[in-house]
Amino acid sequence: MASRDFLKIMKSARSGDASAQQKIGQIYLLGSDGVPKNAQNALLWLEKASVSLGFIEDISNLIADHLDLSISLSSEHAPFAWKCLMHAANAGHSRARWLIAQVVAQLSLRKDLISSSPISALAFTQMSEQHWAEAGGLDHFKVHAQRYLEELSDLSSFAEQSSALQLLSQCLQDGRLGVADPTRAKRIMIHLASQPNEAGLASLVSFASNIDSDLVPAIEIHLQRLLLTKKPSSDHVLLYWSAWQYLNNADALEIAAELGFTPAQLALGLRLAKINLKDVASSEAPSVDSSGNARLKRAVFWLKLAANKGERDAWYALGLINRMPQYSGYSAEDSDNYFDKAADLGHPEAQYRKGAALWRKRSQSEESIEGLQASYWIWHAAQQGVEDAQDLLAKIMSSCPIPSKNRWYLLAKTVSQSLEESNHRFTSDMLLICHRVLVANQLNLSKAELLLMDVPSVQHEHGAIVDIREHLPRSVPKLILIETLEQRKALMMASKAFANAFGNTGIDEGNLRQRRYRLEKLMQTLKVQEDASSEENEDLE
Repeated sequence: MASRDFLKIMKSARSGDASAQQKIGQIYLLGSDGVPKNAQNALLWLEKASVSLGFIEDISNLIADHLDLSISLSSEHAPFAWKCLMHAANAGHSRARWLIAQVVAQLSLRKDLISSSPISALAFTQMSEQHWAEAGGLDHFKVHAQRYLEELSDLSSFAEQSSALQLLSQCLQDGRLGVADPTRAKRIMIHLASQPNEAGLASLVSFASNIDSDLVPAIEIHLQRLLLTKKPSSDHVLLYWSAWQYLNNADALEIAAELGFTPAQLALGLRLAKINLKDVASSEAPSVDSSGNARLKRAVFWLKLAANKGERDAWYALGLINRMPQYSGYSAEDSDNYFDKAADLGHPEAQYRKGAALWRKRSQSEESIEGLQASYWIWHAAQQGVEDAQDLLAKIMSSCPIPSKNRWYLLAKTVSQSLEESNHRFTSDMLLICHRVLVANQLNLSKAELLLMDVPSVQHEHGAIVDIREHLPRSVPKLILIETLEQRKALMMASKAFANAFGNTGIDEGNLRQRRYRLEKLMQTLKVQEDASSEENEDLE
């Protein structure tokens, strides 16, 4: 409850006493005489006092000393507060300059960066563009903010010198105040991070996501303190991880793993299992020394934690461990399951293992086309550079990337030229035969396959599948690699043509005899002779 003295001062202030108005404003700003702090009321009364007294030093300094930037001011009171800060700053008030620098630096931040660096200086966010224009323009104050930060950063007597240095570094890094100097910004942060105190640690944390070799000395300065902390903070997890990466500190690695950092859990599991990371896909951590006891059960514990967070290398490592003879939980079945999960997540070696296993067991498989599943996984592994996968894929799938060396080349070349000139010369059913010829040339197909393949179902993610056993039971399905853009283009154009033909007009290609007739008619029209082997002719009889 407000005191009697406060009520007397309030009565005088309401009657127009400027000194009483200043006193009331001070009481609201500081929160004294049983009156809680209220920045809005404080500015209201101080502005009334300034109307009579002018922008005197006492009022400006009072606001500069006690204004809290985290409290949002209304659009009515914020312009007055800004004028007071500028008045105090021009008079050399250090905190006023610091407040101005913070406000301008945050309000000048690009919109796409605000989400990662949210505005904490809320006091002046309600000021409109008109308010800023009347004050001189926000861009005008960038020059002042830059100068104030430079001065405060060099002022050893300033209590928040470290914070000023940190803000100066951020502004130089992204150039929000009109001056960009990333090299100097990094130099400032390294200097701050190397201080053996809380400010130094806070600076190092702000750099944690981009730590490189230049910051290793700073990590060494703070590492011992971090290791002795009874309750490690998740805010420091990247520092522990960096200590492992650059200093090979095993204690830091274990703390990072305990804090739930997935790469650390993976690295710790691999280290305990004595698995060289280079054998389990790429990683930026150093190779592990293979000396000492394996402690495989602890390794499995950490690897399972990482694996359950979607770490494919962890699943692959679990597959390797479950095939180690010295592991008490040895299980080839579990190992295969782990390899399968790693393969599903895109691990190249796991994909090769899965594909190779399916190929070895193809005789036991009930799949309609032999090697289809195996080729899928091996193709994915080959795409990621597994050399053994390339070799095995060549045994499973046919390769025909050069059209000029394939069958139907002359006819396909002439058809392609005719289609480019004008496709109106072909009827709808003849147009479908044209696309069959183009696909047959790209995939090096026989005459039977050209006429009987189901064009829309040929193309798959990892290759082409041509299966005409529905028409010729003695035929053997083909798995063909799609290696060129021309092959993929031919298949896409053919699928589109067939979809349009059957979807819009309901065209029936007819039986084998009718299709062969149209092919022969096409060859006669284009005056091209194609040498079909006697074996192919026999297949069609």
